[in-house]
Amino acid sequence: MEVLSIITLILVMLTIGLILSPIIIVSSINHQLKNKKLDKLYHEYLLQINGHKIFCYNNRKNSLAFIEQQIIPILPSDVKIIFLDGKVPKSADYSTKFSSALLYSIRHQVGFPYLLKIQESNVIEKSINNEMYNFLHQKHDVKLLFEAINNFYQ
Repeated sequence: MEVLSIITLILVMLTIGLILSPIIIVSSINHQLKNKKLDKLYHEYLLQINGHKIFCYNNRKNSLAFIEQQIIPILPSDVKIIFLDGKVPKSADYSTKFSSALLYSIRHQVGFPYLLKIQESNVIEKSINNEMYNFLHQKHDVKLLFEAINNFYQ
């Protein structure tokens, strides 16, 4: 009796698998096509904003005030800002969708804040996390932080 139940269960599972397999395959292909289309749109947009300079920071409490009061005011006027509020990127210059894609494209995820430059559809990145926290917690010279920012954007 148990063997018959197991065989019946296996046959039912195989039948369900056969019925659902075309749906799963079509869904997988559709997902891959959407990803390719989004990647293409992302790279086309990067070409459109070639030369943009971007400063990205997050809402970490122990550095937020310093960034907003000391760093953002000294940034060159052509630097765009992306603020990561929790998991939601906010920017006056870019859509949430683009900002998210840009932040997810950061290869060397060391820590915020990030300096970014767009050159020929490539994102050039630098984290100034180390320099900033060396100043905030170890009282290193703030000039090192500002020099890192200026050198990157020149």
